[in-house]
Amino acid sequence: MNNENLQELFTLLDTLPNPVTLNELVYDEDGEAYDKIIYVNKSFIKTIGYTIEDIPDDRTWFSKAYPEKNYQEYIFSEWSNAVEQAKQNKSDLNGFPAKVHCKDRKERWFNITTQLNHPIRDKYRTIVFVQTDTPEQTKLELDEKSLELIQERHLNKTILDIAPIRIFWKDMDGVYLGCNRAFLDDASLDNESDIIGKTDYDMVWKDEAESYREDDKRVRETGIDKLHYIETQPQADGKRITLATSKVPLKDKSGNICGVVGIYQDITEEFEAKEALREQEKVLLIQSRQAAMGEMISMIAHQWRQPLSNISAVLSHLQIQNMLGKSVDEEIVEHAEAMSTQVQYLSQTISDFRNFFKQDKEKEEILAGEAVEQALDIIGKLLHNSEIELRSSFLSQTRFSTHAKELQQVCINLIKNAADILIEKDIEKRWIDISTYDDKDSIVIEVSDNGRGIDKDIMDNIFEPYFSTKDEKHGTGLGLYMCKTIVEKHLKGKISCYNKDEGALFKIELPMKNI
Repeated sequence: MNNENLQELFTLLDTLPNPVTLNELVYDEDGEAYDKIIYVNKSFIKTIGYTIEDIPDDRTWFSKAYPEKNYQEYIFSEWSNAVEQAKQNKSDLNGFPAKVHCKDRKERWFNITTQLNHPIRDKYRTIVFVQTDTPEQTKLELDEKSLELIQERHLNKTILDIAPIRIFWKDMDGVYLGCNRAFLDDASLDNESDIIGKTDYDMVWKDEAESYREDDKRVRETGIDKLHYIETQPQADGKRITLATSKVPLKDKSGNICGVVGIYQDITEEFEAKEALREQEKVLLIQSRQAAMGEMISMIAHQWRQPLSNISAVLSHLQIQNMLGKSVDEEIVEHAEAMSTQVQYLSQTISDFRNFFKQDKEKEEILAGEAVEQALDIIGKLLHNSEIELRSSFLSQTRFSTHAKELQQVCINLIKNAADILIEKDIEKRWIDISTYDDKDSIVIEVSDNGRGIDKDIMDNIFEPYFSTKDEKHGTGLGLYMCKTIVEKHLKGKISCYNKDEGALFKIELPMKNI
């Protein structure tokens, strides 16, 4: 390959998004083959940092990328096993995981892919690095224990037995080969010799044996780790504990799978605490709905008062006319239309409130402005009667999938909260401004007012449960807390608040795409 062809190849490599090195097969003075690194692309320099001057060959690369001696030996051993496995499969080396010490002194994880030979003119090959998220610590611990502790038979029982996690290993038939002290305690056994040669069918958790062994089998047969999954385990006292379990294949020195290694943590207290928190949130949601229902009933009464008065006045007028002996046939027709309009208004009010209290289990496609308008159908009359000017600007025209009724509840809470502040502070020329717009990958709803803002001393507390600046008669302290819960946990968005201009501004940010 001449210089011109190499330059074309260099240019091509620079267009690739992943770090890539171009290696040339060479031989040292003793005739031993190694790779001379003749080019690293721009992405390699940007992500990993080393230049061609830093790593002229693969030997230098190994010393810089894996400076810690034990990890270097571990990677070299794993790399050799992976190469042998690829040779047996007559395939390239694909997706080898490694933790690389980059030039900026940070460690990053990559899946490494390369050819076993040098297919480009029988002299060159490429090595591609695909950056990945850091693997769970569980996986790293299991890999290192299975390779360094179990495979090499250097089991440091002291370390294993004081570990706060349970560790065990089995053969290809699911027969226990060993475990640590914590695992023996869960199994209600005294010594490790008591478990060797037994299976899950012999343990106190024998009722779950089939499930546990099925997981073991899947890991052994596929060679794929199963990490950090939740399961339960019966105990000798009849109770159940909740586990966070991980399993990886156990391999011999040749890289062949010879069993399974597992670890788990008892997360019962953490799990129960989370369940208790969920139950508490359900109770708070119910309380919030009940509080909202009380406010809604008050609004219904307020909104019905005028049309009922109108209907009553019309009926009274007709009764008086009839008592005076005057013909009321024409007036009945005329006033019947007016009463029909008032009745339709009352009926629509009931429909609006009934829809608000329906369960909202399914998502639906809506515009942000539609959710606001649905809220205003319920609470708009309150603003009118309280002489609050409504300003609106619905710029977002992006339809998105969400729990519409819950978003409607948030909007009602924020608008009602702003209205209460304006009335409580007796603000003249009151106004509430509601706007929607798109911002990158988010849909934004903003509700602001001219109520002079929120005291900075309480700003950090306004989303806490049962925190309220209103008296007990007018506030439960759940409104803003439930807004935060609904937006962040149900709608997968964010809600924030800050003072701006003449008052407070509440900002809701919702994802355009489903999460």
